[in-house]
Amino acid sequence: MTNPLAVILEKNQLTGPNYVDWLRNVKIVLNFEDIDYVLEAPMPAPPAEDASTEDHDIYRKWVTNEKKARSYLMASMSNALQVQHESMRDSREVLPYLHELYGENSRNARFQLNAELYGTKMAE
Repeated sequence: MTNPLAVILEKNQLTGPNYVDWLRNVKIVLNFEDIDYVLEAPMPAPPAEDASTEDHDIYRKWVTNEKKARSYLMASMSNALQVQHESMRDSREVLPYLHELYGENSRNARFQLNAELYGTKMAE
């Protein structure tokens, strides 16, 4: 990773429970690279063969930036999560799935919170 902020992602790999912090760090890095738009904006349709050079360039830039964003996402995950998501084509497919699994309102997060609550003991 050539981005100097990518060190943040190396030190804070996604393991699951740290999803919210990980996502914040990913967005910081992608914003620094000026490619954070690929996470939210719809992907443009491939241009027709007779489309302008500008249209082809815009599409190629989008594809390049999407690959870069997906690479940041995948590189900053634990190996187990990488294997789980390697078949997903782009970042807009990976992120909603991760949010469903580990987001603040996910079943996993509620389970972990319940486990912590039931595991605590009242002080005498």
